[in-house]
Amino acid sequence: MAPPDDYGDDERDTSSPDEETPLINNSASPINERNKSSNKGGGRSNDSTMPRSPSSPITSTLFWTVFIVTLGSSLQFGYGTGVMNNTESVIRAYFENELNQEYTLLQWSFTVSSYGIGGLIGALLGPKVFGRFCGRRTTLLINNCFLLSSSYMIVVAPVWWYQAVGRVLVGIVAGIATAVVPTYLSEISPVAIRGGIGTTHQLGITVGILLSQALSTPSLNLFGSESMWQWLFAVPLFCGLLQCVVLPLCPESPSYLYQHQGKEAARAAIVRFQSEEVADEYLAYIQEEDNEGNHTLTVIQLILDRSLRKQLIVGVMVQLMMQFSGIDAVFYYSSSVFRQADVADPELATTCLGIVNVFVTIFAIRYMDVAGRKTLLTYSLMGMCASFATLTASFLLKPVFPYMDQLSIIATTGIIVCFAFGPGCIAWFIIAEMFPLKGRDSAMAVGIFINWVANWLVALTFPILLKTCHGYTFLIFVATTAYFCFFAREYVPETKGRTIREVTEVFRDIPLSTC
Repeated sequence: MAPPDDYGDDERDTSSPDEETPLINNSASPINERNKSSNKGGGRSNDSTMPRSPSSPITSTLFWTVFIVTLGSSLQFGYGTGVMNNTESVIRAYFENELNQEYTLLQWSFTVSSYGIGGLIGALLGPKVFGRFCGRRTTLLINNCFLLSSSYMIVVAPVWWYQAVGRVLVGIVAGIATAVVPTYLSEISPVAIRGGIGTTHQLGITVGILLSQALSTPSLNLFGSESMWQWLFAVPLFCGLLQCVVLPLCPESPSYLYQHQGKEAARAAIVRFQSEEVADEYLAYIQEEDNEGNHTLTVIQLILDRSLRKQLIVGVMVQLMMQFSGIDAVFYYSSSVFRQADVADPELATTCLGIVNVFVTIFAIRYMDVAGRKTLLTYSLMGMCASFATLTASFLLKPVFPYMDQLSIIATTGIIVCFAFGPGCIAWFIIAEMFPLKGRDSAMAVGIFINWVANWLVALTFPILLKTCHGYTFLIFVATTAYFCFFAREYVPETKGRTIREVTEVFRDIPLSTC
C-alpha cells in the first residue's frame, strides 16, 4: 500500500487550467510578490531566489509522510511529556499499596526529569550518529526500538528506578524525534508551505499531550486508576508499529539523497513529494544550499565557524525560549499547580488545557506562513510574560479575593495559547531555515541538546521550587519571557519565504555581538 504520488493525477491531467483549484495561490504569495518587486529593481530572477511551489503543493506522498511521521514520532514526544502529569498520585499510590514501597517526591521528580536526560542522548544520536549513516527516515524507524524498551521498563517496574530508566529511554525517543522530524519535514516540503508543514510537528506533540492527559484523568474513568495505569503505555506502541509499516513506503529526504546517492535519487524524491514541474527547480535550490560548502560541519567545526556564529547564537536562544519560558512546568506539573490553587478537579482542568493546546496549534499552522516567524515569536512571548504575571497574582491574592482559582486557569490557558503561536511551533524548524546544508545537522544537534538540558533542569527543580516558593515561583518565568521577548525583537531574523542565502544576508545586518 505505497502512498500514491499525487492526488488525482488523472483528473488534473484532463482538466483545463481554469478548472484547477490550487491549494495555495502562488501568484499572490508573499514569496512571488517579493520576487516580482526585486525583478523590477534589477534584482535576481525568481529562478535564482526561490523554487516555485507546485500547482497543488500537497501531494498524497507528502500528506501521508507528514501524517505518519507526526503520528509515529511527534506524538510520542507529546505523549511522553504529558503522561506523567495526571498519573503522579495514581502511580505513587500503586507503589505504596501494591508493592509496599515509598515513592518520594524527590524520586518522582527524578523519574519525570529523566525524560530530559534521555532527550539529551537522543538529540545526539539522532542527527549525528544514526542520521549521518542512515538518513532521516531510517533513523525514525530505528527509534521505535527505544520506544518498545521504554514501555516495558515503566510497566513492569518492581522498584521506582526502573521507571526512571524507562523515562530515559522514552526521552531518547523524543530526543531523536525533535532532532530529526523538523529537518525531515522542512526538507520534503514546498517552500511556500514549509512553515505550515513544520508546525505539524508541534501539532503532533500537542495531540500526544492531550491524548495522554485524557486517558489518565481519573474522573474520565479510562486508564487513570491504580489497576489500569499500565495500559497507558500500550498506546505509543500502537503508533510506533503503524509507523514501522507505513514509513518504509515513503521516500527519504531529497537533501539527504542528494548528498549520499546523487542528483537522480534526489530528483525522484522531489517528484514524489512535490511534482515533476518543480523538480529541476527545487533540485537547483538544494544544489545552491550544498554549494555553500562541500562537506558537512562537525559540531566543533560549527562552533568555531565565525560565519555561522550569529545563526548559532540565535538558534540556541530560540531553543532556550521554548524551555525557560516555563512551558514544561505547565505540561509536567499543571495538575500540581491547580491542586495548590484549590481547583476542584485539577486533572480534568489539565486535560481541558490540552484540548485548548491542540486547537490553538491548528490555528498556528494556518497563520505560520502569513504573519511570519519573528512577529509571532515576539508577541507570543509578550503574552506569556503577561500570563505568568497574572498566574502569580492569582496565587498571591487567593487569601484576599474569591475566584482566584478560576483566574489561575485563565492565566495558564493564556500561557499555552501564546506558547503555541510562538516558541512551541517556531523553535522546531527555524534552525533548518537559518543554516546551510553543511551545518544543518550539527546546528540541530547543538540546539536540541541545549533544549533538553533546559527541559531536564526545569522538570527537576520546578516541583521543589513550587513547594518552597508557592506562587512566587512564576516570577522567574515573568523575567525570562520578558528578556526573550526583547531578544526576539532585536536579533531574530524573519525567515518566512526566504532562501538560506537571503537569511544569511539578513544576519550580516543584525547587531549581535559574537566572540
